[in-house]
Amino acid sequence: MSKNLKITYLFESTTLWGGNKVCFEQAEALSEAGYDVTILSKDAGPTWYNLRLPVIQASRFDATTIPESDIIVGTFWPTVKAAYESRKGIPVHLCQGYEGGCKEYNSIKAAIDEVYSYKIPKLTVSQHLNKFLVERFNAETYYIGQMVNRDIFYPSNNSNYKKLFSPLKILGLNTFKILVIGPFEADVKNIPTALKGISLAKKRHKLPLKLIRVSQLPLSVEEKEIMKPDFYHFHVPYHDTGKIYRNADVLVSMSKEAEGFGLPPLEAMACGIPTILSRIPSHLTYDDTDDYAFFTEMYPEAVADALQTVYKNKELKQRLSKRGLSIAAKFNKESVLSRFESAFKDIISHSKNTKEFTKT
Repeated sequence: MSKNLKITYLFESTTLWGGNKVCFEQAEALSEAGYDVTILSKDAGPTWYNLRLPVIQASRFDATTIPESDIIVGTFWPTVKAAYESRKGIPVHLCQGYEGGCKEYNSIKAAIDEVYSYKIPKLTVSQHLNKFLVERFNAETYYIGQMVNRDIFYPSNNSNYKKLFSPLKILGLNTFKILVIGPFEADVKNIPTALKGISLAKKRHKLPLKLIRVSQLPLSVEEKEIMKPDFYHFHVPYHDTGKIYRNADVLVSMSKEAEGFGLPPLEAMACGIPTILSRIPSHLTYDDTDDYAFFTEMYPEAVADALQTVYKNKELKQRLSKRGLSIAAKFNKESVLSRFESAFKDIISHSKNTKEFTKT
């Protein structure tokens, strides 16, 4: 495929959300591979991510602001609509999760479904989304996958030394640090269930747990009422997140089925951190064999029991850590780029054959 391809990404905003991070890394990877990539956003650009591409700000997205492009990538359902209506290039829907499945969007689900019904190519970050989009919207789908940033997410070389000779170890206090990532306010992340399970494990099983929380939003009164974190990290710059992972002993994610992928578990695996995960389609698509995480049901008692099992079983922790590292290694930039190139080649060829979305 020609490296002269012009690709434009549309962002409703560049605020701190995992989906934006994914798109930034995709755009950077495509640019590094030689493609002409433009980022168009309704705001001035991220302060939390060291983006290596310039951001062009536009107050609105339409044929007057979207540049002539070969491919226009809508990154969120309103930007997909703008890409489709602009007629400035082939519109492509980058789907990281079906927004219509999120509780927060119930009131605008009809508008979301209308956009998902557009007969335009859909790029997905998870295999289970392909199946859903084909069955629900008869969509043309291309699996792109995810990549893990190896400069940020990697195992600690001296983690065993630190754990063996830390002051708490010397005092005989085997503190177990639990990492929970995501906004308490986002229903799909199901943070309340994770927190209730951790609190129950501490009370019922007498486990010496410390809770580490990471969120885009400030700590709320409602969250503190369930369990006050020992450490709360708010609006963390992306390049600092790996250090937080490496300070944990296990990551817990109880995301609901509407979760599009769930990058924190994969990032934890890349850091050598064992994971306790809900048994949902996105978490189960990391590999064909589900032995890379301790899977459990989405209720507090199950989370508490899972924590007790992992805490007491040294061999299990070591196996999950080792297996997780091997899983994370598959999610690399080279694989994602290869799938992008294959998808774009097919999409452009199909467009030329059908005369759809060709520039005038």
